Amino acid sequence: MRATPVLLVLAGVTLLVPRTAPAQPAGGNFVVDTNPLLLGQASDWVDERHVVWHDPIIRDEDGDGQTHIYRSTLDGAEKVCLTCGLDGPNQVPVVQPHGRWILFHSWNGHSFRLGGPGFGGIGSDVWVMTREGAHRTNLTQSSELRDNFHAYWSPDGRYIAWTALSWNSDEGGNGRSDVRVARFDPHGPSGPRLVDEHVVRPGNGHWYETQWWAPDGSGFLYTETMDTAVNPELFFCRLPDPAAGACHPRRLTQDPAWDEQAIFTPDMDRILFMSSRNLPGAHNDWATLATLLGLPAEYDYELILFVFSDGFLQPSLQQATDLYELTLRWNSSRTRFKPGPVRRLTHSGEEGWVIPEFAWDPSGRRLLWTQNKFSDGRRLDQGCVVRQIRAAIVARLTGVDTITQLPLDVVPQIREQAVALLRDPKSFSFQGTGCGGEQPDQQPSYAQETHLGRYER
Repeated sequence: MRATPVLLVLAGVTLLVPRTAPAQPAGGNFVVDTNPLLLGQASDWVDERHVVWHDPIIRDEDGDGQTHIYRSTLDGAEKVCLTCGLDGPNQVPVVQPHGRWILFHSWNGHSFRLGGPGFGGIGSDVWVMTREGAHRTNLTQSSELRDNFHAYWSPDGRYIAWTALSWNSDEGGNGRSDVRVARFDPHGPSGPRLVDEHVVRPGNGHWYETQWWAPDGSGFLYTETMDTAVNPELFFCRLPDPAAGACHPRRLTQDPAWDEQAIFTPDMDRILFMSSRNLPGAHNDWATLATLLGLPAEYDYELILFVFSDGFLQPSLQQATDLYELTLRWNSSRTRFKPGPVRRLTHSGEEGWVIPEFAWDPSGRRLLWTQNKFSDGRRLDQGCVVRQIRAAIVARLTGVDTITQLPLDVVPQIREQAVALLRDPKSFSFQGTGCGGEQPDQQPSYAQETHLGRYER
């Protein structure tokens, strides 16, 4: 996820203009380069040369104490502030395909704030502005104790999808999030507006987050916790009519890990997604507990913030993630697909990095993302901790050749060390060295890097 709670949005449309054209070679190597300029998390492309982004966690771009959205080239040239003068924070911009508008998320006008605008929490509205930063308009105009986040355009730029929730009991809010779609009308009587807003996934207590639309407009990807408590899995919302009606869900992953942040390749043969699978960390420890106890997902609206914060927003045993690729198996007429093999694309998670939102450039050749982690002096790496614990256990078991040498207390000690990893990660204590966490006050507290990924043969 990210350095602030991440959540939500997307929606679908019928077969119309795709955002990008097929570009990647099937089965090609995935190569990652570092961008010369650090951009904020959840950046998007304006065109082949320009991107929109907000202040990184570790840099206040203009020193004004506010998070704002900028447009520039990848190296920072031609920089223009698009939201300066608008009280925020303002962040998570998404560019309208083939259009003049940019969606973004803001806490503007709200006093109760939790999480981060666009990433999930409470207090965020979905706004829109032109590519020049003009005509800034609040599209969702929600009251206090509500949130609207992770909004994405349909590939024809006519619809948006997003996740919404409300804890405003005076309005009937009960904290259960849902997924919504609405048509964007740039010519409303008072300016840009959303019309025909409707729910396409119900508020069932599960946690939702919407992701990118399919390039052909047939629907969008989304995350929903499923099976056990706070177990995010990926789904495709097939949406025959984005103007009305609900999703026809297709489940894509089934793994006790954090699967989220998903985007189709432009040829729609694969889906790239972020996952914590194969990596040690506090969230995957939670998944072990939830599976052991058989905790259901219907109460995740109560648990999500606490579980996410323990797993990703504090440095002790912070969960890392990597990028994965899911190959799709299409029918002969390419009207339906099933999930196929999964391939790991990155290994930066082994160094503790968390890969959050990402976006293709208009040609569909370069994938852009900014990854985050607590600085190495603050972050206590669970992989390192486990290796040291394992080595100590193996050392105790090595060289036993007679019955009098049997370590009679070793099994209780193994259990106790394993149970310690499953307790509150914030209180975890480790006596070894070399795994980080020795400098809890190290500044800057976060590390960030912006990367570009591409396929090549």
